[in-house]
Amino acid sequence: MKIGILTNSYPAYKGHLQSPFIHELAKALAKENEVKVVCPYYGKFSKKKEIVDGVEIRRFQYFPLRFQKLTEGGGMPSSLKASFIAKLNMPFFMISSILKSVKELRKCEVIHCQWTLSGVSGIFVKYLFRKPMILTTRGADLTLKNNLLKTIIKFIFERCDFITPNNEDHVKIIEEMGIPKEKIFPIPNGIDIESFKPRNKNVMRNKFNLPSDKKIILFVGWLIERKGVNYLLDAASKIVKVSPDTLFIIIGNGILEEQLKSYSCELGLREYVMFLGAKSSEEIPYWMNAADIFVLSSLSEGRPNVVAEASSSGLPVIATEVNGTPEIVEDSKTGFLIPSKDSDAIYNKLKILLENKKLRENMGKNGRKFILKKGYTWEKCALNYIEIYRRLV
Repeated sequence: MKIGILTNSYPAYKGHLQSPFIHELAKALAKENEVKVVCPYYGKFSKKKEIVDGVEIRRFQYFPLRFQKLTEGGGMPSSLKASFIAKLNMPFFMISSILKSVKELRKCEVIHCQWTLSGVSGIFVKYLFRKPMILTTRGADLTLKNNLLKTIIKFIFERCDFITPNNEDHVKIIEEMGIPKEKIFPIPNGIDIESFKPRNKNVMRNKFNLPSDKKIILFVGWLIERKGVNYLLDAASKIVKVSPDTLFIIIGNGILEEQLKSYSCELGLREYVMFLGAKSSEEIPYWMNAADIFVLSSLSEGRPNVVAEASSSGLPVIATEVNGTPEIVEDSKTGFLIPSKDSDAIYNKLKILLENKKLRENMGKNGRKFILKKGYTWEKCALNYIEIYRRLV
């Protein structure tokens, strides 16, 4: 089967942390199918045309590179909120995406759009070449509050053959827009359970020159408002007073990176928080193995893969109870679910885990068992999508 994937975000190179889960899906699909991806071009770090892991990739430039801000960083909603230039990018992005999609995907048998906005280009391919189209919602694209955007989203949904949200919370939102149930099939993301698995903690700490006598708390994600890292830092400022042998590691970059570093210093956390910037997706499993606890402090999410990856790695998880997160965290079994925007809740759960090594170990083991039991693999995810494709082709 010839599958065309249309996405607003995709890794610029192997190991890049720009939506690596889209490449993992494409790679799994490409094992028995022809897969072509149309996505944005990121400049010198990426190629406009290449084949990676059996996936044919075609990238498009939509603005002069030094001013191309819309698709870099933590996603379109964050970019649009933070940058006037990103807003200027939008019409050029849409035109470029449509033209590239029409050129590259006309021979595909099915069009699979990632995130709602890519559905605009998908609609052109669908009606010009009579191709079936499915669309996967993944997070912030369904939490937009602008009425005009909601109208556009509904317009796109009505023209999809199927919609495949990656969590159950999105199913309710889509149904409330008047989309028939029979068009909605939730399909959870997979993870690489062979990469994200328990390993010897001391070996990993030696690998990264990390202290063996510290309790390490890890965050991995974009440094943008939606990730709520400021609430984690507020909690950290309280934790280090009762547990001074604690070290917080922040992996990721984004538009708030310098602001968060300054805030960390204001809180007196210079010795307790390490901002490491972005790491390759190939390195992340080993950083997981070096940690004791994983925290996700997001204000909103789709179905955060990083939480499932932490559990698969044998880490207890503290995560905000937003959108699809409760689907992958069993409260008080594999970790703790907490309210968003609540630094006290983060502090309280961290304190419990830091004081109880046995509880940390049990939750970590339960998390690994939970992921394996659910079968959250990319192979299973790809098979679920192929089943949908076959209904249309």
